[in-house]
Amino acid sequence: MEEKIGENIKKLEIIRENIKTYINEAGEKFNGSLLVSVNDEKLISKGYGYANFELDVKNTEKTKFRICSITKQFTAVALMQLVEKGLVSVEDTLNKYIADYPQGNKITIHHLLTHTSGIVNHSWTENYAKMKVKKYTIEELIETFKYLPLNFEPGSKFEYSNSGYMILSYIIEKVSNKMYGEYIQECIFDKLSMNESGDDSPLKILKNRASGYCIDEVSKEFRNSSYIDMSIIQGDGGLYSTVEDLHIWNKELFDGSIISKESLKKITTPYVAEDDSNSYGYGLSLGLEEIAGKVRNIIYHGGEINGFLCTNEVFIEENVQIIALSNIMNHFIFELVENIEEIILKELN
Repeated sequence: MEEKIGENIKKLEIIRENIKTYINEAGEKFNGSLLVSVNDEKLISKGYGYANFELDVKNTEKTKFRICSITKQFTAVALMQLVEKGLVSVEDTLNKYIADYPQGNKITIHHLLTHTSGIVNHSWTENYAKMKVKKYTIEELIETFKYLPLNFEPGSKFEYSNSGYMILSYIIEKVSNKMYGEYIQECIFDKLSMNESGDDSPLKILKNRASGYCIDEVSKEFRNSSYIDMSIIQGDGGLYSTVEDLHIWNKELFDGSIISKESLKKITTPYVAEDDSNSYGYGLSLGLEEIAGKVRNIIYHGGEINGFLCTNEVFIEENVQIIALSNIMNHFIFELVENIEEIILKELN
């Protein structure tokens, strides 16, 4: 027994050192915060580069980032909490909550959760660039895409739609009698002691908030990212968090402490294929990937928004978490995570 424990400790130390070596070799390509854990032990939890280049403020493990579409995990869990209370059913049709929604009698909450509703993704419409600098109520946002034709018959295929999760935010508000951010704060963040997470707003004085940057296509220099009014982003991508808080979230979610085991099974069921190797549950992508010579089950979500990129991955069987949050629109973050996956899982084989 002692020999096996010693071997495991040695493996974890090798993984830690190999990740450190890899990141050092990558230099300044990654700017953000990274947390890597194996068997709930944090091997890496630190910041790289700058949270604010103008003020020379460095990223740390406590830096707050916009978590973009990782927010969808929280929206899906909030819905399942309401299902458990008998206030909502995933088979409810949309017209129960928005009576005059065109074809709302065909669209279910299940369709919204799984991106199979056919509702146009408002983030991809021509007017979105102009819209994102204005302030909206959630009702006003829904009106901007409500009367657009469906892209396909509800339930017939997968097509990613932020609009669906925008509507889910509205349903959460209507059923709970709380604002979306208020509900998430009280029923998830406070319960899990995720004290560095919340509903994002530029009006808040938020300590340790990262500024968002992009890279100029010609000069390759960093630039301040263009402005976006976060009122246009709700349950589809409107939260902020830290790598440390997301580590808490992953553990508590899959331990079944925030929703029931039955609800957890529902959100991690692969309902619809995204592509050849990935499916979608409720607010979660479910992948089968060959890494380090074995096919692995991975549960994850990524996202991007003006100046921010992020990914949150959990390998359930191996009890591995990789959380990377970046405040620069540099897709190296995904290469970083892929290489870290290989480093960890090769050693754990």
